Amino acid sequence: MGRFYGIKILNNEISIDDVPILWKKVTQEWLSKNGTTSGLL
Repeated sequence: MGRFYGIKILNNEISIDDVPILWKKVTQEWLSKNGTTSGLL
């Protein structure tokens, strides 16, 4: 699910604030490993 939400964030479909609390940490970890900018977090 971290990858799922991470891709949606990178595609500007959602923001990190839209990610459910349960998946937020995993999504942040996925984004940090997949070359996102810190501005999204």
